[in-house]
Amino acid sequence: MKPTTLLACSLAATLLSGGVLADNRQGDFIVRAGVGATIPDDESEELRLNGVKLPGSRVLVADGYAATFTGTWVFVDHWGLGLLLATPFEHDLDVRGLPDEEGLSIGTVPLGDIKHLPPTLTVQWFPVCVESRVQPYVGFGVNYTTFMDEDVTRIANTYFKRRLGATAESDLELDDSWGLAGEVGVDVQFGPDSRWLFNAAVWYLDIDSDAEIRFPTDNGVSRIKTEVEIDPFVYSLGIGYRF
Repeated sequence: MKPTTLLACSLAATLLSGGVLADNRQGDFIVRAGVGATIPDDESEELRLNGVKLPGSRVLVADGYAATFTGTWVFVDHWGLGLLLATPFEHDLDVRGLPDEEGLSIGTVPLGDIKHLPPTLTVQWFPVCVESRVQPYVGFGVNYTTFMDEDVTRIANTYFKRRLGATAESDLELDDSWGLAGEVGVDVQFGPDSRWLFNAAVWYLDIDSDAEIRFPTDNGVSRIKTEVEIDPFVYSLGIGYRF
């Protein structure tokens, strides 16, 4: 699913909205649970080994999936405060452009995997009448992402030992991130008298993190550093209930 697809769905929802009462008014709470996919629009700087750049190298971030939980407090008609929570998203990391013994690139190899939680707070605008069965909305706010369970693969550790003189297993760490966030979504009420609804939403999260790999050598501790821009789109489909 692309962002343009969801935008088209929201526009269609606006056109379909009618006079069916939903009673989505000031003071209401909406909770939703669903399944989310995090699709990174990733970039990274070239890796630096003890401050020396490795030309052509970069980190690649794979897609991740998790359960999503969102809530909206309608603090005034047409406006709400939204919160995105989730179980940890897990992503595989690859690295491209590491040199072999002759200085040539060894291609793309598995680097490790990470988990992260992306709690996101947004102010939401519901552009159609509050007395509508179909409610598209847009939101803008802030995201905080915390990383955990960062692991390095056996393949990467073997490379660090053979090529870079590591004498033990390496550690991977990504710094937590603050960034802006935007969202587009739509709630569709199951029936004119139902408080249950279907929800589809997409978020864009600005996630930039400093990554570091550390491993001991005979000469001390070596460090590989880079800045990773994950910047994912998070797509979610789920079921909600309005209190």
